[in-house]
Amino acid sequence: MHPELSIQHAPWLSRLRSALRLLIIVLSGAVVVFLVHTLEIFRGNTYLDLRKGELPMTWPARTNLIPTLILFAIAAANFLASVSTLALSFTRSFRRPIRSRDLYRIVAGSFGVLSWGAALAAFTLLDKASKASLGRYACSNKNVMSNGRYQYRTVCEEQGVAFYLAIGAASAELLTLMTLAVSAYLSVKQRTPHLKSDHDRKASTSVGIPGRYP
Repeated sequence: MHPELSIQHAPWLSRLRSALRLLIIVLSGAVVVFLVHTLEIFRGNTYLDLRKGELPMTWPARTNLIPTLILFAIAAANFLASVSTLALSFTRSFRRPIRSRDLYRIVAGSFGVLSWGAALAAFTLLDKASKASLGRYACSNKNVMSNGRYQYRTVCEEQGVAFYLAIGAASAELLTLMTLAVSAYLSVKQRTPHLKSDHDRKASTSVGIPGRYP
């Protein structure tokens, strides 16, 4: 039997990785849903009826949507990537040699972690740098007596929830990458004795065992 076929990863690593991948799908999908809802509020609720003492709901003429769009794009990309990885893990990875499969997964996982980190950093820095960013403006006006104060409050809260969910998804992606690294290490560690035994067997066959023949 080929040595690569006899290598068995720790089953708990595989189960943990599948659970983490499902968690990433749930968290990244939730980020997408929350951010889409905040964008819908921004686009829609601008013509609400005024009540006594209320000011009309307004958004800046050039509301900065870049922080929201960056986080949305990365969350959507990671959601699709996680769904694809989970689906293809039963087919393509089975046909791929173990060494190249582990390398491919580690590279893809590293890219996922870096993309989440870049998105979170960009969202935080750009949101703080612009008073007209969607989240910051909504949080600044959530207590103003306007006909849209509840919409402001909703946008502010959902932007914050999406940010923390993204941190959770990034953490799960990092843990997934760590399990991949452990699996790759175990593969190399378990393959080494097989390679040594094959080498010793070939050497003994070619040289011969001393004293067996006259």
